[in-house]
Amino acid sequence: MNQLRPVPETPPRAVLYLRQSISHDDSISLELQETACRDYCAARGYQVVAVEADPGITGRTWKRPAVQRVMDMVEARDADVVILWKWSRFSRSRKDWAVAADRVEVAGGRIESATEQVDVGTATGRLTRGMLVELAAFESDRIGEVWKEVHQSRLSKGLLPTASRRYGYAWDADAGMHRVDPDEARWLVEAYSMYADGIGFRRIVTHLNAEGSRNVRGRPWSMEVLINVLDAGFGAGLITWKGVMHPGAHEPVIDEELWQAYRDRRAVAVGIPPRAKGSPYLLSGLVKCARCGTGMNGQGRGYRQSAAFVCRRYKEYGREAAEGCYGGYTSMAFIESVVLRELQGLADEVDASADVEDARSVAKVSAEGELRRLSQELGRVDEHLERLTVQLAEGVVPVEAYGPARDTLLTRRQAVVDRLEDAGRAVREAEVDRGAVARRLVDEWRKLPIEQRRELLRALIERVEVTTSSLTAVTGTAGGSSSALVNVVWKSQSAEG
Repeated sequence: MNQLRPVPETPPRAVLYLRQSISHDDSISLELQETACRDYCAARGYQVVAVEADPGITGRTWKRPAVQRVMDMVEARDADVVILWKWSRFSRSRKDWAVAADRVEVAGGRIESATEQVDVGTATGRLTRGMLVELAAFESDRIGEVWKEVHQSRLSKGLLPTASRRYGYAWDADAGMHRVDPDEARWLVEAYSMYADGIGFRRIVTHLNAEGSRNVRGRPWSMEVLINVLDAGFGAGLITWKGVMHPGAHEPVIDEELWQAYRDRRAVAVGIPPRAKGSPYLLSGLVKCARCGTGMNGQGRGYRQSAAFVCRRYKEYGREAAEGCYGGYTSMAFIESVVLRELQGLADEVDASADVEDARSVAKVSAEGELRRLSQELGRVDEHLERLTVQLAEGVVPVEAYGPARDTLLTRRQAVVDRLEDAGRAVREAEVDRGAVARRLVDEWRKLPIEQRRELLRALIERVEVTTSSLTAVTGTAGGSSSALVNVVWKSQSAEG
């Protein structure tokens, strides 16, 4: 029981800091903590000027709104002492505790515990507090290790580490896993299909919201939420946990082919500059200055002048930095007319050539051979990992040597997996009917939305090189002449080079 002490002439101003743990074993209600802290302050004559609480937030992070407000109060001299229910309420991180204690002491304040009372003004008291803080950190580490084991166990069974709901699925509490929700699953499949067909996320979001589809929170879709849902791959039967994909035990709603088509397009899109993704210009991100190799920016020229491309390096840094580039504006209409003419030639060439199919077959066989080789290498790495685990269990490999060896094999495995994805993409690209894509673009040039035309062009074209001859604007129109030279570099040409 606390002993009453004389009340000082100027009562110290106390701010109570409360935190309710997310761990059920260590969760004490905020009301009980506040009562204990207020009783402690009353017994010592402290004036309670504020109560700050972080409900349901782990003590392993320092990114807590209330604890930051408490620190600001002490440093602003608005409070003299911080009162905690237990030392562990402030932080379970050794580093954060040390930094916080130093900041409070530098500001002339102090931290006290209502239930673990020690006199930190003495060496023994500081040692005792240090031991209590270390015990809190130890308990945090122990809980973290337990949860890590639980998560790994569930992942090994193809289950999500948490029971949080995923779009397209309902949580089956009895079975402990996710089941397909038919109503949401059809929207999920449609979103994947639309994106694989070349439709942008913005239009997909507009379509879903117009049709009455809502996300897991019952709210209209946003681009960010939709991208996160699709990229996670849960609908493809995968579980993404801490940035790594694992095979899931739940039923996929899309097949492997659609998932790969989505991934392939996303891989291309990620490499496109953000401004080019939503650009109103058809060839944004594809046009390069042939003289200095820099991308060319599209811009509307204004009154009586057509939209044009200009070398970004020359425009931003001048001729000296542009390595011999003359700058100059090249009409978009002229460049697009050249691209369309080259597409027509490609479509006609493929239609007339009997060797194209043979070339595609050779490329496919070569890519498939690389795919088989990498698959075999992945199998060998997995065998090494399994053998290493067995040797650890049998005592052949010591524990201290197991960790580094395992990490080396896992790094090697990830590298093989990355190369496997590239090889798989090469196989699918070899199967692309370039002539059919070119023919569709030619026939539907004015009908297809600009985003879809741009995606189809990216499947065929590596870059469009433009060589300007002077600072004079090049204003050639479709079918007209221009002093600029435009060269379309197809993806197959780039690979051969």
